[in-house]
Amino acid sequence: MAHDLVVFVPGVLGSVLRDEEGRDVWNLSLGVAGRVLLGMERYFEQLTLPPGMADETPQGPHGLTPSGLLREPRIWPGLMPHIAYKKLAGHLDGLIEGRVAVFPYDWRLSNRNSARRLQVFVERELGRWREQCAAAGDPAEPKVVFVCHSMGGLVTRYYLEVLGGREIARSVVTLGTPYSGAVKAVQALTGTFPRGKLLRVPERLRTRLITAARSMPSVHQLLPTYQCVSGHPDGTRLDSVSVPDLDSAMVRDGFAFRRELDEHIRKNAESDRAAGRSEPYELFPVGGRGEPTAVRLSVSAGAITYADRFEKDGRWLGDGTVACVSATPPEWESGARVDWFRLGHTALPNDALLHRQLKDRYDALEHRPYQTLGVGFGIDVPEAVGAGEPVEVKAVSEETGLLLEGRLVSPVTGEVLERRRLLPDGEGGYHGVFTAPPGIWLTEVEAPRVTTAPVQRETLVVLD
Repeated sequence: MAHDLVVFVPGVLGSVLRDEEGRDVWNLSLGVAGRVLLGMERYFEQLTLPPGMADETPQGPHGLTPSGLLREPRIWPGLMPHIAYKKLAGHLDGLIEGRVAVFPYDWRLSNRNSARRLQVFVERELGRWREQCAAAGDPAEPKVVFVCHSMGGLVTRYYLEVLGGREIARSVVTLGTPYSGAVKAVQALTGTFPRGKLLRVPERLRTRLITAARSMPSVHQLLPTYQCVSGHPDGTRLDSVSVPDLDSAMVRDGFAFRRELDEHIRKNAESDRAAGRSEPYELFPVGGRGEPTAVRLSVSAGAITYADRFEKDGRWLGDGTVACVSATPPEWESGARVDWFRLGHTALPNDALLHRQLKDRYDALEHRPYQTLGVGFGIDVPEAVGAGEPVEVKAVSEETGLLLEGRLVSPVTGEVLERRRLLPDGEGGYHGVFTAPPGIWLTEVEAPRVTTAPVQRETLVVLD
């Protein structure tokens, strides 16, 4: 079995950012908290983006260079304390040399921008890893196992579902990804933090913090898109409610990002079902469910208040940042398939038990070939049909649970004209219908999950 490439995509605040002089721009670590409070507003000036960035990359002094994974604890007051990825980095370092690729990125920018950069990064790193595996004599072609923390899961799924990277992925593990956003993003953008959170931060620095957050498309793309507003006459979602200090245009963009991603996920899944094929990668969400987490808000007389429960429910737990309702992919009906840990948001990636589970994702053994050892199948294909007539392809096998893929292929160029799954016909066989223009074609049927079963081929003539 090929060792798939492991790509880690960190979350917001998870990458070190350096300015033109090589300085770590937001080095506001817990160890230098005193310096933060005495006057490090200039760092937040550098982190603040110019207006109207949308999905673009800033230039000049606003442009920062991602320079690696965060390995020391940092804190952005009011947004998130980050305990960094030191233990996770140690886990990844223990894998085969060259097998791990870490994607640092400028977490201030739009997730669309970061996804485009991830696409270039993965294509380069996967090519490198495949060459390394081939040189070592591994005949199989590796794919990618993505491990994503927080916002990194949104960046990754946008790359896979919208930008066309689905076929290179084996699986995607998301750790505390806010699929439907987080109420904490509202707090960071409006400065309405829970009581006690910013009591020791001077007002001047507090203003810098909020101004920087409001300039970032990524933070707006973390706004909750579920029905999180209560008691408002205009609606229950942030795109229909006027919230003080929230930029309505950037709110709409955050919702547009979420709709775009959801729509592509839906269409891609429908296309897979129509073609009779399974989805190309598996999704493994992991969430924290041990801490009270803000799940809704209300606006009254210009004031915003928060609650960790829906009106008719008990307390909704989460990881302190992402509520359970959001750590579950919206295309799933419930959180029953999510792996829940009693951990906080930035503690999730560093847990030793989770690391053992991740290793099972990297190196999952394909058991199907051993269960179906020796199983084969035969096919029945017409030798000739008239133009416009359906081409009926049938297969027979003693195995009733095969996943069979049929293809019409040009014998000259090898180009696949049509591809579809052969479905059980209820009589112990498999059946599929193709169409082909006049010419000579090869009809191929393959059981991709049964390595011992050969590809069956027959020649087809379509008469003009």
